[in-house]
Order: sequence, then C-alpha cells, then structure tokens
Amino acid sequence: MQRQKGKLLIRLRSIGGNLDSSQLREMAELAEKYGKGYVHITTRQGVEIPWIKQGDCEAVLDELNKHGLKIGASGPRIRTVMACPGREVCRFGLMNSRRTGIKLDQVFFGREVPMKTKIGVSGCPNSCAKPQVNDIGLVGAVEPKLDEEKCVGCGICEDTCPNRAISMIDDKPVIDRARCLMDGKCIASCPVGAWREKRRGFLLYVGGKIGRNPRLGQVIDGLIPESQVIKAVEKVLKAFEDLGKKGERIADTIDRVGLDEFRAKYRSL
Repeated sequence: MQRQKGKLLIRLRSIGGNLDSSQLREMAELAEKYGKGYVHITTRQGVEIPWIKQGDCEAVLDELNKHGLKIGASGPRIRTVMACPGREVCRFGLMNSRRTGIKLDQVFFGREVPMKTKIGVSGCPNSCAKPQVNDIGLVGAVEPKLDEEKCVGCGICEDTCPNRAISMIDDKPVIDRARCLMDGKCIASCPVGAWREKRRGFLLYVGGKIGRNPRLGQVIDGLIPESQVIKAVEKVLKAFEDLGKKGERIADTIDRVGLDEFRAKYRSL
C-alpha cells in the first residue's frame, strides 16, 4: 500500500536486472493506463508502478501475467536475486554472474526462511551487485599462479595490481595472498604470460545487510565453481535454518553464535 489512501504500488521482479523490450513496453503502458506515467527503479533492480487504484489491482495483475511479469516476495522469504552483467558482456567479468543469478532465483526465490534473505551475485571483485551487503553474496574471482621461468621481471604486474598485493623482490614478483583481491589484473597485464590462472570460481560471503544496523558480509568459502553454487547456497540456508532464530537475519545469527560456528555448521553439511 502507498501512504495515500486507496492507492497502492506494485513491485515487479527483474531477475538479475534483466527485462526484455516487450516487458519494458508493457510496464510503460501500464504506468500510463493505471498510474501517473512513470515507474520507480528500486535499489534491488526491481521496478515499481505507483499510484494504482486499489480497484484496478486485479486488472493490472492479469495484464502483467500475460507478459511474463511477476511480483516480488515479502515476509520471511528469499527475495529476487540481484546480479551484474558479468563475464557475458562486461570486460571486467570473471564469472557469468547473470546466468548464475538466474539459476539461483529459479531454485530459491520465495522459499520460506527464518527471516527475509537477499542474494547478490557479482562477476568480479568490483562488486557492482553489492554482494557484501546481501545476506548471501557471491563474487567472481581468479587465483593467479606465477610461471617463474617465463617471468622477465618487468614489474608491470606490481604497477597494475590495484590492491598492492604484488611486490618485486630480486626482480621477481612476490604476491601477498592476504591482500590479493583475485581480480585477475596481474594475469591480464602480463606481457609474456607468466601469470596464469590456477583456479576460478565464486567467493561466498554471508551475513551482509543494510538498513538501520548495516553489516558487511564475510567470506566462508572460496572459488566455488558455477556448477557447485546451488549446493553451496543450500548449505548456507540449512546452516541458517539450524542456527537462526525467528526474526534474525543471517548477520544477527552470526553475531550471536560467531562466524566460526556458522562456518563449521556450513562445512559439516
């Protein structure tokens, strides 16, 4: 419901931020016909049509269904999955976040959980889909490996690394794994191919949220291949169901039991 008496808004799902042209046209027509001729883009890639009369609600829903447009979830359920474009079109993408987000949404959207749960997927550590402030976040990453025989000691990787994780020592690059963002910059910049990909996958964050008491999620698993993402998220949700209390977000559960216990439960499943 809107704050104005007799008016409501309808929030539509945009899985991974994707809508086709026919759906966009339908939204525009509905906003003109039933609203005030505009829509609102939410912070989670959804679309709201405000100023709809309560009496028109059923007619609007019928028209939305004809065009494959669905409304979002509310209450203690899993929300629509957010995702950036990822490797499919973005030059920085390391993983196909759009495809992964669609798969996650197909499996988990609307599932009942102890408290509302949000999932965000980013194709690289730039984190455009804000996975670290979702209850469950996935970030594409690549682990670099140096072929010392090929390295010519040019130092380009040291200059390129945005997090200063590489230092040249005796004309050889040495990587500080604790500082490495696994963004693949060293691999892409090496002119002789000395830096290579060892492993690629998603870093798994848990416990992020925004709102009145924001939290940043923390990594509990790393370099999960796309084929194993559904299983990993299922394990997080099972750990949450086992450890969480009614009304707690994952961040609240972790605050109460500790990250080590939550991680141990995840790994045991």
